Amino acid sequence: MRRASQTKWFRLRVLFALGVLALLGIELSGRRNWPVVLVQTLLIVGIIVTSALDLRDLRHRPAEGSKSAS
Repeated sequence: MRRASQTKWFRLRVLFALGVLALLGIELSGRRNWPVVLVQTLLIVGIIVTSALDLRDLRHRPAEGSKSAS
């Protein structure tokens, strides 16, 4: 049985967030150049897109407690 709190895109979103944090470490070390900023921007956009996809899936998913006991 699938946990209700886990959504379809959660693991990918976590990977995107870890990538952003790793690139933030690179930026803070003084190596801020355009490829780092570009990749970081793409990862942030990926987080936003996967969040929107999860919200769409949750709205279209039937409630688990609303099934009839017949």
